[in-house]
Amino acid sequence: MSTCRKGRWGWGPFFLLLVLVCLVRLSPAADNPCEWSGVDRVVAVADLHGDYDKFIFILAHPQVGLVDADLHWIGGKTHLVQLGDVLDRGTRGKEILDLMMRLGKEAEAAGGMVHQLLGNHEEMNITGIALDYPDYVPPQQFVAFMREDVRRDKDAEYIKTLPPEERKRAEMEGLDIRVDENYSSYWRKIIVAKDPQAVRAYVLGFNDVYGDWLVKQNTAIKINDVIYVHGGISEALSKWGIREINQVMRTELGFFQGRMRSPQDFGKPFHPRLVYDPDSPLWFRGLATKNEASAEAGIDRTLANLGARAMVVGHNYFAFPGGASPVVTKAMVAKFHDKIWIMDTGISGSYHGIPSALIYDHGEFEVWGETEEVAKRSGIKPPPPKPLGPKEMETFLRTAAVVGRGPGPGGRTDAWRLSLQSEETVLPALFRYIDRRRPDPLADSYRYDLAAYALSKYLGLTNVPPIVERTVEDVPGALQAFIADARSIPDLRERKIMPENSEAFDRALADLVVFQALVFDDCRNEKDTLVSVPDFRVYRVDFSEAFAPDTGEAPGCSIHRCSRLLYRRLLAWEDATVAGYLGRYLSEPEVRALNTRRSLLVRRIGMMIKSLGESNVLF
Repeated sequence: MSTCRKGRWGWGPFFLLLVLVCLVRLSPAADNPCEWSGVDRVVAVADLHGDYDKFIFILAHPQVGLVDADLHWIGGKTHLVQLGDVLDRGTRGKEILDLMMRLGKEAEAAGGMVHQLLGNHEEMNITGIALDYPDYVPPQQFVAFMREDVRRDKDAEYIKTLPPEERKRAEMEGLDIRVDENYSSYWRKIIVAKDPQAVRAYVLGFNDVYGDWLVKQNTAIKINDVIYVHGGISEALSKWGIREINQVMRTELGFFQGRMRSPQDFGKPFHPRLVYDPDSPLWFRGLATKNEASAEAGIDRTLANLGARAMVVGHNYFAFPGGASPVVTKAMVAKFHDKIWIMDTGISGSYHGIPSALIYDHGEFEVWGETEEVAKRSGIKPPPPKPLGPKEMETFLRTAAVVGRGPGPGGRTDAWRLSLQSEETVLPALFRYIDRRRPDPLADSYRYDLAAYALSKYLGLTNVPPIVERTVEDVPGALQAFIADARSIPDLRERKIMPENSEAFDRALADLVVFQALVFDDCRNEKDTLVSVPDFRVYRVDFSEAFAPDTGEAPGCSIHRCSRLLYRRLLAWEDATVAGYLGRYLSEPEVRALNTRRSLLVRRIGMMIKSLGESNVLF
């Protein structure tokens, strides 16, 4: 059950009028619930500062038990409270917010709830002042929230500074700030210089989705008889009540958003009561600094004003005794006879602290907190790492150590199956080394696989697994990610395995046929079209005989449909760009034939649209 008591307004008429005007203008969910009763279990997690992996470790730990190995909600009716400061210092704040948004929907469907509270770092990003502080906003976060048009312009400026070969690769493959140190350094310089265009694009880009969502969240909540808030509530502010605190914070942040978006409409001076105030619930540190012997009476009055028996806060990171500890104990975080719980244990790798959570279970508090090393020693396995993205996989393929070698799937290409290891990640990969290029009558080369992968990225497709050039045991070749749990198309037919979403599966196959026709790959050979089970993603793994200098139709490639995205990319194709990049792998006749086939494909799909109707061809 949720309720929210009405607080007492103690402002002058002018400020009240301003608040009402802002409320009408911005309508930021003023009546959000902020009190719940009858909740059996609550898990509170404090400051994360961009450390997505540590957050997953917490949520998936058996003693916390809120997500499964696929990061879906299994917490039932539990309430998860994140105490603010998701952003800054660490690099993956956006991923945490995305996860919180999704888990909120899943938890609600199961009878639970997810509460994302505001922290001072959320406030600073909504209002834009986070960029005034060195090292608060890392380049990865800056780029993640950047408005796309400005990011493209800045990327183009960076690409112009690269050597020709790197420039071609960046134009074709794009840029990845997670693995490219020079690119990251470029954006860091932009942040330090406070480039006006980039700063505005970041603040507005952040507020477009995430700021708007955060403003609708609460600053303080009460579950059962416990207050949860980022910094803490002072005795003076406790007289307002949490409903009033939430409304004022929401309204003031909405005002700052409006002023950033339309400065001409918000020209009059504005003096906020909570935003930026050192004693606001987002900044207050008094609960951590007060002397327990002399201040307990004030704590009792504060809690009495709020109708609560305890308050749980973050924001106040403390040093562990002796400088380090592998676990968090109650003695470290509980103050004032268990009335105040200070849960900022430096979870983020930026602080080198300890993952932790405060669990409220049927009226009793339990502190959980331990490092991954402690968990492993006790036999607990952290959740499997998030699958590597294409850029991350490329980096892994280039840099991971070869720790094992065995025979590959056989066939004329005679690929090796290798085991690669980087830190604790061990993955299989296929190494192709045959390099018989045309005009050899029996053409078969790993360079054609590299060309196919580069071209698939240029077209925005994901049907070719990542592959990189690499020398293994003094043998030059190409190393490709191995698709685990995959079956060929003939194998699926034989076993009568059908995807649940047959429409999405058929569309993926349709785009693959278009791509195979483009690169002159034999569509009759279905054994190299693999389907991962159970997600039924479609991959093509062998293009070692493709890219023939032939402008006719590729064998067996009967085109019926095409995605709008792929068709747009084919229309936007630039012959010179493609030739400049794929010239690393293909001969001039092969590139010319590729460009011609693209023109013919576009013409063919255009004629199909005219005769059959766009909706019957494009999806």
